[in-house]
Amino acid sequence: RPSAVSPMMRASRKCSTDMYTLPGRSFSEIPVIETERLRLRASTVGDYDATYEMWQDDEYIVHCGGRRRASGEVWSMLQANIGSWALFGFGFLTIADKETDACIGQCGLMLSRRAEIAPPLPMIPEAGWGIAKPYWGKGYTREAVGGLMKWALEQDKDFPCQCIIDPGHVPSEQIAKALGFEFTRQVQFGEDVINVYELLHAS
Repeated sequence: RPSAVSPMMRASRKCSTDMYTLPGRSFSEIPVIETERLRLRASTVGDYDATYEMWQDDEYIVHCGGRRRASGEVWSMLQANIGSWALFGFGFLTIADKETDACIGQCGLMLSRRAEIAPPLPMIPEAGWGIAKPYWGKGYTREAVGGLMKWALEQDKDFPCQCIIDPGHVPSEQIAKALGFEFTRQVQFGEDVINVYELLHAS
């Protein structure tokens, strides 16, 4: 069962157990989510090259922190994708082409501790997504994240979720709104500002 934590709980900058989690999952229990064209699955070492290449694309990184990721960071990212499922019961998945199983991106849910965001975000799942440039403009990201959120709401109909989006990043704003996220506020993120969206639930 999900831990009993208010979706609106605010987290301190210090380590705290006040966070929303689901029961932890072993590697074999990480879900495989299939959509019309895609398969969301656990990340593997075979996804490294495609993921690294994606993080070297200047057009990709502009709304993902604005910097390329080093090889070691990408390697650690794939490991974190797996570990998060054991720690929190949710995490990031590889977005794979359903026919070839080739990695074309990532999407998932995470618990983030970012001291550079003020005021800090609540310790509830944060949705994130990214797809390689050759697949832009084809609806793949919307399809992948839609499948992910459908899975999350099957685990808990009141699944709390948020996402952060750079102001003016229209494609991600459209995806968030289409999936039921609503803009709630703008917060300081280091020297920049970021828009915070929260998932709405039917009353």
